Amino acid sequence: APSTSVANMLGGVVPGIIAVDRSGEPGQDVSEFWIRGISTFGANQSALVLIDGIEGNLNDLDPSDIESFSILKDASATAVYGVRGANGVVLVTTRSGQEGRTKVTWKSSMTLSYSPRMPEYLEAYDYASLANEARVVSNMDPLYSPTELEIIKAGLDNDLYPNVNWQKEILKDVTINHQHYLNVSGGGKVARYFVSVGGTFKDAIFKQDKVNKYNTNVKWAKYNFRAKVDMNLTSSTIMGLAMDGAIVEDRAPGFGTNNDALWAAQAYLTPLTVPLRYSNGMLPAYGKNGEQISPYILLNHTGFKKGNRTTMNINFTLRQDFGKWIKGLTARGMFSYNNNNIHNVVRSKMPDLYKAFGRYNDGSLMTQRTVSASNIQFAKSAASDRRYYFESQLAYERLFNQEHRVTGLIHYYMQSTETTEANDEISSIPKRYQALSARATYSYKDAYLIEGNVGYTGSENFQPGRQYGFFPSVALGWVPTGYKFIQEALPWLDYLKIRASHGSVGNDRITDVRFPYLTKVNEGTGSAWGVPDIEIIGETRIGADNLAWEKAIKSNVGIEGKLFNNKIDFVVDIFHDQRN
Repeated sequence: APSTSVANMLGGVVPGIIAVDRSGEPGQDVSEFWIRGISTFGANQSALVLIDGIEGNLNDLDPSDIESFSILKDASATAVYGVRGANGVVLVTTRSGQEGRTKVTWKSSMTLSYSPRMPEYLEAYDYASLANEARVVSNMDPLYSPTELEIIKAGLDNDLYPNVNWQKEILKDVTINHQHYLNVSGGGKVARYFVSVGGTFKDAIFKQDKVNKYNTNVKWAKYNFRAKVDMNLTSSTIMGLAMDGAIVEDRAPGFGTNNDALWAAQAYLTPLTVPLRYSNGMLPAYGKNGEQISPYILLNHTGFKKGNRTTMNINFTLRQDFGKWIKGLTARGMFSYNNNNIHNVVRSKMPDLYKAFGRYNDGSLMTQRTVSASNIQFAKSAASDRRYYFESQLAYERLFNQEHRVTGLIHYYMQSTETTEANDEISSIPKRYQALSARATYSYKDAYLIEGNVGYTGSENFQPGRQYGFFPSVALGWVPTGYKFIQEALPWLDYLKIRASHGSVGNDRITDVRFPYLTKVNEGTGSAWGVPDIEIIGETRIGADNLAWEKAIKSNVGIEGKLFNNKIDFVVDIFHDQRN
C-alpha cells in the first residue's frame, strides 16, 4: 500500500534511522525518528529536516513530490548547518519542471485497513464463571450467585446482567482510506514549471452510531499543493519562485484531550458492566460513584472536536554562474517565508447518565441519576508563528588536468521566528540564529579525498561573549575502484569507498527556557515579619551564567560499495558520538 507519511518510509529502510510509531490513530500514525538514536538530554533531540534547503515538516510533504533525499550523519557532512545539524540532517529535494512537453500525472489509491491481531473477549457467562473461580481460589466469596449465573446464561435481564462485546460494538472490522495526487510539469528553455495537488483521507476504526446529525468519529484529512517556476533571466542567471502548503483537518469525539479513554474503555470494560443503553432508553454509567462513562457514550454523546492546521511556504532563489569570468564559480541567494496557523474548536456536551441498582416489584428498572446533563459548551484556541529565513552561498568547483578536483563553499544564513503564543516579554522576542560556515575539498583522480569544514554559529541562548561557537571537522576518503587494475581484477565490484571523519558540532537547545543565562526578578507587595504592605523583591528564576554550548564530538569510519552491476549496495559505519 502507498505510504501517506514520509517519516514512516524511513524506518527500516534508511541505514542509521531509528523510527518509532506510537499510534495507529489517523493523524497520529506518523513515526518519530532519530538519526543514530538519541544522543542528548537537551530539549532538541530531533534531526534537522530541510526541504529544498528550508526547514520543514516531512509529514506535510506528499511522497510523490520527492525527487531525492539523503541522510547526513557525521560531523563533516553536517558542519555547514551549524547548530541545527547536531542531531543529523535529512535533505529532501522536491521535483522541478523540466524542459519539454507538458506532462500530466494522476494517481489514486484506496487502502483497506484492519487490525489483524485483536484480543478475543469472553461472553458474559464465561466471564462470570471465571470471575467466580478466581475469587474462590483466592479464599473470597463468589462474585455471582448460582441464580445470577443462570440469569446471565439465559440472557433474561440485559439491563442488570448485559452481555456486550464492546469490541464489536465500538470497532469496525475494516476502514477505507483514500489518497489522490495530480501534477503538471513542463516548460521551455526560458522557463520551467511544476504544479501538484494532493489529498489524503483517513477514517478511524471506531464505529459511530447514527444518533447524531453531526459526525463525532475520528477522521483526518490532508490537502497539499506545490508550485515551482524556474526562469532563465540571462544565460547565467536563474530565478526560482516556489510556493507550497498543507491544510490538515482532524475530528474526534468531544470528551477529553485525546482518544485514549475511548480506546481503553472498549478494551477493558467487561461484558457485564453496563449495556449500551437501558431498556427504558436511559444511558448508563458505572463505577463506585456512577461517574464512569462507557465507550458508546464517549464516542456518540459527548460532542466533537475539530482542528485545523494550515502551513504556507514561499521561497525565492536567485542563482548566478560566474563561469565567464572565473570558471567553476557560482553564487546563490535564497529568501523564505513560512507561516503556520492552528485553530481548534471544541463543542462538548454530556447527557444524563444513570446507574441501575435493581428492579421494582412491577419489574421496572430502579435507577439513579449519577451524572447530570450539560448543554453544548463551546471553546476554541488559536496560535500562529512566522519564520523568516535568508541564506547566501558562494561555491567553487574545478577539475584541473582531469586529475585534481577542487571545491570550496562559503555559506551564511540567518533565521528569525515569531509566535503569537507569547505570554510574557521574554517569549515575545523573536527567536534568532545566524551562522557562517565554510568547506574545502580536494581529490586526486577521484580516488584520494580530503575535506575540511568549519562552522561559526551564533545563538541567543548564551550570554554575550559566549553566543558564538566554533566547530571544525575533517574527513578522508579512498576509492580503490577508481584504479583500472582494481576494475580488471574485480569486475563484480562496481564501487568501493573507505572513509573516515572527525569533528564537532554544537547544540544550543539544552533547555526549552529562553535566555537561560538571565536571572528573573519580580517586584510586588506583601507582608513579612508581621509588617503588611511592604515592597518585596524576589528571584523567580536563577540564571546559569556559565552556560555553554553542548558539543557533539563525532567520529566515524565507514565502508560503502556496489556489487554486480549495482544490483547490490551496502553501507557499514562505525561511529562514536560524545556530548559534553
